[in-house]
Parts: sequence; C-alpha cells; structure tokens
Amino acid sequence: MTLTDQVKQLIEEKGLTQTQVAKECGFSSGALSSFFKGTYKGDNEKLEATLQSWLNAQTKQTDTFVSAPDFVETPTATKIFADCDFLKMFGKMGVVYGASGVGKTQAARQYTKANNNVWMITARPSICTINEVLYEMALELGITDAPKRAGKLSRILKTKLSGTKGLMIIDEADHLPLKVLEELRILQEDSEVGFMLIGNDKVYTQMQGGFNQRHQFARLWSRNAKRQSVQQSSKKDVDAVAQAWGLELSDTKLMNALYSIGQGAGSLRALTNYLQLAGLTAKARNEPITLPLILSAQKQMG
Repeated sequence: MTLTDQVKQLIEEKGLTQTQVAKECGFSSGALSSFFKGTYKGDNEKLEATLQSWLNAQTKQTDTFVSAPDFVETPTATKIFADCDFLKMFGKMGVVYGASGVGKTQAARQYTKANNNVWMITARPSICTINEVLYEMALELGITDAPKRAGKLSRILKTKLSGTKGLMIIDEADHLPLKVLEELRILQEDSEVGFMLIGNDKVYTQMQGGFNQRHQFARLWSRNAKRQSVQQSSKKDVDAVAQAWGLELSDTKLMNALYSIGQGAGSLRALTNYLQLAGLTAKARNEPITLPLILSAQKQMG
C-alpha cells in the first residue's frame, strides 16, 4: 500500500479531513490535495517525509495511548444544553457558574458544535476590555476585517447578530468587569439573541454586585433569565463517565472510589485524567481498566 493510500485510509477510519491533516503537518490543504492527485509541484520528498512522520505518530498513538471519549453527555451537561436552548429560543441572557472541572466548558463546546448560529469565545486577562471582547466576538462571527474601535464594533455586531436567533457563549466570564458586562447586556438586548456567561463563582458575584446592590447591578442582574449553579459533579455524572469508559457500574467498590474522585476538587476533569493514565497501563498489559490501576494513576498524578 502506498503512502497516499495509507494516509487516505487513516483519514477515513478516524473521520478526519484533508484540511486537518495538512494543518497538523504544517502545509496547506491545497498542497496535500495536489500531492494526492500526483500534481504537486513543490518538494515532493519533503512532503512525503512529513506525511510519513505524521502517519508514524498516528500509528504510535493508536497502539500506545488511550483517548478519552470525545464527549460524555452527563446529566449536568444535559441541564446546560436545556439552558442554552431556552436562551437561544427566547433571546435571553443567562449565567452558569460554579466549581472548575465539572464539565461546564465541555458542554458549551459540544452545544456550539451541534447547533447552528451558536458562537463561543473565551475571556482571559488579555481579553477583558470592551474593545478586546467585542473584537473577539467579531472574529468568531467571521468578521475578519473588524475595526478596533468599540463603538463601531458594537454597531457591526448588533447588525450581524440581529435576526439570527443565535446564542453567544462567553466562557471564563469571571474575568469581565462590570463595564464589559453592561456592554454585553445592551448588545444582547439590542440584537435580541441569547447570551450565556460561564465561569466560576466570581461571575455570579460580578453579576449581582456582591453585597453592593446598586441600581447598575440590579439592572444587569434582573436581565438574567437563567442562573444555574454547578458546585460539584453528581453521582449520575460520574456514572455517565464510567459507562463511556466501559467500566462496570455494578462494581460497588470501583464506583464508590470513582464517586470520591469525581465529586472532589477538579472532579470530572481529574477523573478523566486518571482514567487516561490507567488506560495507558491497561492497554500495555492487554487488560481492562481496574480500580488498582485508577488509584495508581491518581497517586502518580497526585
């Protein structure tokens, strides 16, 4: 089988695209397409060597490493999906806040992938001013020539969002100060699309103004149609993860250990990390994932 045939077969088996492969290899999708057709005019030897290296890495990953399920729809994720549906359908603003590692971001990303007219940006220390947040939203909406001035950006975003019946998700919204939250509130009302803010408990405090119930905070807080707190993962969330990994839910000792991990600090994120490491050892030994392997992984990553 030729190198081209091997790469094409792997693309089909893993459900990849030529664009993905080209990006991982560091050349354009057009170059890869031309190579497959035998019409590439560039350095064919270099491209072949790069593709062979990529193929070897993929084979090693399949033979050695265990990948986590792409997404596990936990009961918590289902609740977040329902909130997203509501905000999108009725053009409202809402907030999901709470502990880290309980699946808020993963649920939002999955909802974004699965639905039309849903966009997601992530706030951070470098993206927390009005200009930066609005510019990030413009890029997410495909406005590549977006201006840098806040006023013009806001007007463009209002026009772009209006009538879409869409949903804008802002993750890590706890980084945003009141001034930015007020800008988003007005943009949401003007465009009549859904807005969901996701973050830790600080975003909840920011939205209600803590103990300082001034009119400006009340004006912001009263606009929130959905407020969901996720402080820890539930046992049913852990059940869903365990089932996705092929573990026996009837094994009481195993499940009690998983509940202890999954409802602690970092919860589902930590549990997934332990399962990946335990799965690596299990695959090398050609045996199923067991409780001792999970506890060993937890100790190693401690």
